[in-house]
Amino acid sequence: MNSTISLLKNHRTYRSFKTGEILPQEHLQAIIDCARQAPSWMNGQHYTIINITSPELRQHITEQLPANPQIGQCAIYFIFLADLHKADLCRQAYEGTFAAAGTPDAFMTAVTDAVLAAQNAATAAESLGYAVCYTGGIRLIAPQLAEMLKLPPHTFPVVGLCIGTPNVEMRVKPRLPQAAAYAENQYPSDQCPSENLAAYEQTMTEFGEAREKFPYREKFARFYSQPYGPANIEFMQSIGWLNWYQTK
Repeated sequence: MNSTISLLKNHRTYRSFKTGEILPQEHLQAIIDCARQAPSWMNGQHYTIINITSPELRQHITEQLPANPQIGQCAIYFIFLADLHKADLCRQAYEGTFAAAGTPDAFMTAVTDAVLAAQNAATAAESLGYAVCYTGGIRLIAPQLAEMLKLPPHTFPVVGLCIGTPNVEMRVKPRLPQAAAYAENQYPSDQCPSENLAAYEQTMTEFGEAREKFPYREKFARFYSQPYGPANIEFMQSIGWLNWYQTK
Protein backbone atom coordinates (compact mmCIF):
# COMPACT_ATOMS: atom_id res chain seq x y z
CA MET A 1 0.00 0.00 0.00
CA ASN A 2 1.46 3.37 -0.93
CA SER A 3 1.77 6.18 1.60
CA THR A 4 -1.06 8.31 0.17
CA ILE A 5 -3.60 5.48 0.31
CA SER A 6 -2.46 4.58 3.83
CA LEU A 7 -2.86 8.21 4.91
CA LEU A 8 -6.38 8.48 3.48
CA LYS A 9 -7.53 5.16 4.93
CA ASN A 10 -6.34 6.18 8.40
CA HIS A 11 -8.07 9.57 8.48
CA ARG A 12 -9.74 10.47 11.75
CA THR A 13 -11.21 13.65 13.19
CA TYR A 14 -9.65 15.27 16.25
CA ARG A 15 -11.66 17.73 18.33
CA SER A 16 -9.07 18.73 20.92
CA PHE A 17 -5.74 20.37 20.08
CA LYS A 18 -2.62 21.54 21.86
CA THR A 19 -2.85 25.30 22.29
CA GLY A 20 -0.15 27.81 21.49
CA GLU A 21 1.29 25.84 18.56
CA ILE A 22 2.69 27.75 15.59
CA LEU A 23 3.12 25.90 12.31
CA PRO A 24 6.39 26.44 10.46
CA GLN A 25 5.81 28.86 7.60
CA GLU A 26 6.91 26.28 5.04
CA HIS A 27 4.24 23.85 6.31
CA LEU A 28 1.54 26.50 6.19
CA GLN A 29 2.57 27.51 2.69
CA ALA A 30 2.62 23.90 1.51
CA ILE A 31 -0.93 23.36 2.78
CA ILE A 32 -2.16 26.52 1.07
CA ASP A 33 -0.40 25.56 -2.16
CA CYS A 34 -2.02 22.11 -2.13
CA ALA A 35 -5.46 23.62 -1.49
CA ARG A 36 -5.00 26.00 -4.41
CA GLN A 37 -4.05 23.14 -6.70
CA ALA A 38 -7.40 21.39 -6.22
CA PRO A 39 -9.57 20.72 -9.29
CA SER A 40 -12.23 23.32 -10.07
CA TRP A 41 -15.02 23.86 -12.58
CA MET A 42 -13.67 25.50 -15.78
CA ASN A 43 -10.58 26.39 -13.75
CA GLY A 44 -12.80 29.02 -12.12
CA GLN A 45 -11.40 28.40 -8.61
CA HIS A 46 -14.67 29.64 -7.16
CA TYR A 47 -13.47 29.76 -3.56
CA THR A 48 -11.51 31.90 -1.14
CA ILE A 49 -9.61 30.63 1.90
CA ILE A 50 -9.53 32.90 4.94
CA ASN A 51 -6.93 32.10 7.60
CA ILE A 52 -8.24 33.31 10.97
CA THR A 53 -5.02 34.47 12.62
CA SER A 54 -6.55 37.03 14.99
CA PRO A 55 -7.02 35.57 18.50
CA GLU A 56 -9.90 37.98 19.08
CA LEU A 57 -11.65 36.88 15.92
CA ARG A 58 -11.10 33.23 16.79
CA GLN A 59 -12.67 33.91 20.17
CA HIS A 60 -15.69 35.62 18.60
CA ILE A 61 -16.25 32.67 16.27
CA THR A 62 -15.88 30.18 19.12
CA GLU A 63 -18.41 32.12 21.17
CA GLN A 64 -20.87 31.79 18.29
CA LEU A 65 -20.17 28.04 18.09
CA PRO A 66 -19.65 26.95 21.71
CA ALA A 67 -19.86 23.26 20.74
CA ASN A 68 -16.63 23.71 18.75
CA PRO A 69 -13.96 24.88 21.23
CA GLN A 70 -11.30 23.37 18.94
CA ILE A 71 -11.65 26.47 16.76
CA GLY A 72 -9.90 28.45 19.47
CA GLN A 73 -7.34 25.75 20.27
CA CYS A 74 -5.89 24.68 16.93
CA ALA A 75 -2.78 26.12 15.34
CA ILE A 76 -4.48 27.05 12.06
CA TYR A 77 -8.14 27.71 11.38
CA PHE A 78 -9.17 28.13 7.76
CA ILE A 79 -12.61 29.14 6.55
CA PHE A 80 -13.42 28.08 2.99
CA LEU A 81 -15.82 30.31 1.14
CA ALA A 82 -17.88 29.46 -1.90
CA ASP A 83 -17.02 32.54 -3.92
CA LEU A 84 -18.68 33.95 -7.03
CA HIS A 85 -17.65 37.52 -6.18
CA LYS A 86 -14.52 37.10 -8.27
CA ALA A 87 -16.72 35.92 -11.15
CA ASP A 88 -18.72 39.12 -10.67
CA LEU A 89 -15.50 41.11 -11.04
CA CYS A 90 -14.90 39.24 -14.30
CA ARG A 91 -18.43 40.20 -15.34
CA GLN A 92 -17.72 43.84 -14.61
CA ALA A 93 -14.52 43.74 -16.67
CA TYR A 94 -16.32 42.32 -19.71
CA GLU A 95 -19.83 43.75 -19.22
CA GLY A 96 -21.53 40.39 -18.66
CA THR A 97 -25.01 40.07 -17.19
CA PHE A 98 -24.14 37.67 -14.31
CA ALA A 99 -27.59 36.16 -14.90
CA ALA A 100 -26.51 32.66 -13.84
CA ALA A 101 -25.21 33.70 -10.42
CA GLY A 102 -28.45 33.13 -8.52
CA THR A 103 -29.11 29.62 -9.83
CA PRO A 104 -28.76 26.48 -7.70
CA ASP A 105 -26.22 25.14 -10.18
CA ALA A 106 -23.94 28.14 -9.62
CA PHE A 107 -24.11 27.62 -5.87
CA MET A 108 -23.33 23.91 -6.22
CA THR A 109 -20.39 24.72 -8.47
CA ALA A 110 -18.87 27.17 -5.98
CA VAL A 111 -19.48 24.86 -3.01
CA THR A 112 -17.85 21.96 -4.86
CA ASP A 113 -14.78 24.07 -5.65
CA ALA A 114 -14.52 25.13 -2.01
CA VAL A 115 -14.78 21.63 -0.54
CA LEU A 116 -12.30 20.18 -3.03
CA ALA A 117 -9.81 22.84 -1.95
CA ALA A 118 -10.58 22.09 1.70
CA GLN A 119 -9.99 18.37 1.25
CA ASN A 120 -6.67 19.02 -0.47
CA ALA A 121 -5.68 21.17 2.50
CA ALA A 122 -6.74 18.49 4.98
CA THR A 123 -4.81 15.77 3.18
CA ALA A 124 -1.71 17.95 2.91
CA ALA A 125 -1.89 18.77 6.63
CA GLU A 126 -2.25 15.11 7.58
CA SER A 127 0.69 14.19 5.34
CA LEU A 128 2.80 16.63 7.38
CA GLY A 129 1.80 14.89 10.61
CA TYR A 130 -0.96 17.24 11.77
CA ALA A 131 -4.49 16.41 12.83
CA VAL A 132 -7.57 18.03 11.32
CA CYS A 133 -11.19 18.72 12.13
CA TYR A 134 -13.82 20.13 9.80
CA THR A 135 -16.39 22.47 11.34
CA GLY A 136 -19.48 22.46 9.15
CA GLY A 137 -21.48 24.37 11.74
CA ILE A 138 -20.09 27.68 10.50
CA ARG A 139 -22.92 27.63 7.95
CA LEU A 140 -25.29 28.30 10.85
CA ILE A 141 -23.58 31.58 11.68
CA ALA A 142 -23.13 32.75 8.09
CA PRO A 143 -24.70 36.18 8.66
CA GLN A 144 -22.43 36.83 11.65
CA LEU A 145 -19.37 35.63 9.74
CA ALA A 146 -20.27 37.83 6.79
CA GLU A 147 -20.06 40.81 9.10
CA MET A 148 -16.97 39.66 11.00
CA LEU A 149 -15.02 38.81 7.84
CA LYS A 150 -16.38 41.68 5.72
CA LEU A 151 -17.61 39.26 3.06
CA PRO A 152 -18.86 40.72 -0.23
CA PRO A 153 -22.05 39.51 -1.93
CA HIS A 154 -21.93 36.10 -3.63
CA THR A 155 -19.65 34.61 -0.99
CA PHE A 156 -20.73 32.04 1.59
CA PRO A 157 -18.78 30.25 4.38
CA VAL A 158 -19.09 26.56 3.56
CA VAL A 159 -16.77 24.85 6.04
CA GLY A 160 -14.00 25.55 8.52
CA LEU A 161 -10.85 23.44 8.95
CA CYS A 162 -8.87 23.12 12.17
CA ILE A 163 -5.23 22.03 11.81
CA GLY A 164 -2.81 21.30 14.61
CA THR A 165 -1.36 18.75 17.01
CA PRO A 166 -3.98 16.77 18.95
CA ASN A 167 -3.80 16.33 22.70
CA VAL A 168 -5.94 13.17 22.62
CA GLU A 169 -5.77 9.95 20.62
CA MET A 170 -8.66 8.98 18.37
CA ARG A 171 -9.58 5.65 16.84
CA VAL A 172 -10.27 5.27 13.13
CA LYS A 173 -14.05 5.32 12.86
CA PRO A 174 -15.69 2.46 10.95
CA ARG A 175 -17.39 3.42 7.69
CA LEU A 176 -20.58 2.17 6.11
CA PRO A 177 -20.25 -1.19 4.39
CA GLN A 178 -19.13 -0.73 0.80
CA ALA A 179 -22.48 -2.00 -0.51
CA ALA A 180 -24.19 0.98 1.16
CA ALA A 181 -21.88 3.52 -0.45
CA TYR A 182 -20.83 2.05 -3.79
CA ALA A 183 -22.75 0.63 -6.73
CA GLU A 184 -22.19 -0.05 -10.42
CA ASN A 185 -24.33 1.34 -13.22
CA GLN A 186 -27.45 2.05 -11.17
CA TYR A 187 -28.64 2.83 -7.67
CA PRO A 188 -29.25 -0.35 -5.65
CA SER A 189 -32.68 -1.41 -4.46
CA ASP A 190 -33.65 -0.18 -0.99
CA GLN A 191 -33.14 -3.61 0.54
CA CYS A 192 -29.38 -3.41 0.05
CA PRO A 193 -28.69 -0.05 1.73
CA SER A 194 -31.37 -0.69 4.36
CA GLU A 195 -29.76 -3.95 5.47
CA ASN A 196 -26.32 -2.38 5.47
CA LEU A 197 -27.51 0.67 7.42
CA ALA A 198 -28.89 -1.68 10.08
CA ALA A 199 -25.61 -3.58 10.22
CA TYR A 200 -23.65 -0.35 10.45
CA GLU A 201 -25.85 0.89 13.27
CA GLN A 202 -24.80 -2.16 15.27
CA THR A 203 -21.15 -1.60 14.34
CA MET A 204 -21.28 2.00 15.56
CA THR A 205 -23.08 1.01 18.75
CA GLU A 206 -20.27 -1.44 19.48
CA PHE A 207 -17.69 1.21 18.54
CA GLY A 208 -19.12 3.25 21.38
CA GLU A 209 -18.28 6.81 20.42
CA ALA A 210 -19.08 8.88 23.50
CA ARG A 211 -20.44 11.90 21.62
CA GLU A 212 -23.16 9.86 19.89
CA LYS A 213 -26.44 10.07 21.81
CA PHE A 214 -28.63 7.96 19.51
CA PRO A 215 -28.26 4.89 17.31
CA TYR A 216 -27.01 5.71 13.83
CA ARG A 217 -30.31 5.55 11.93
CA GLU A 218 -32.26 7.26 14.70
CA LYS A 219 -29.76 10.12 14.71
CA PHE A 220 -30.57 10.95 11.10
CA ALA A 221 -34.26 10.25 11.47
CA ARG A 222 -34.28 12.94 14.14
CA PHE A 223 -31.96 15.31 12.29
CA TYR A 224 -33.94 15.35 9.06
CA SER A 225 -37.29 15.67 10.80
CA GLN A 226 -36.97 19.44 10.82
CA PRO A 227 -35.29 22.04 8.60
CA TYR A 228 -31.62 22.69 9.29
CA GLY A 229 -30.51 26.30 9.12
CA PRO A 230 -33.69 27.69 7.50
CA ALA A 231 -32.66 31.27 8.27
CA ASN A 232 -29.82 30.90 5.80
CA ILE A 233 -32.19 30.82 2.82
CA GLU A 234 -33.28 34.43 3.28
CA PHE A 235 -29.72 35.50 4.04
CA MET A 236 -28.31 33.73 0.98
CA GLN A 237 -30.90 35.29 -1.27
CA SER A 238 -30.09 38.72 0.15
CA ILE A 239 -26.45 38.36 -0.94
CA GLY A 240 -27.18 37.00 -4.40
CA TRP A 241 -27.43 33.23 -3.93
CA LEU A 242 -30.42 31.04 -4.84
CA ASN A 243 -32.58 33.97 -5.96
CA TRP A 244 -32.95 33.12 -9.66
CA TYR A 245 -36.49 31.76 -9.35
CA GLN A 246 -37.66 34.85 -7.48
CA THR A 247 -36.99 36.97 -10.54
CA LYS A 248 -38.90 34.75 -13.00
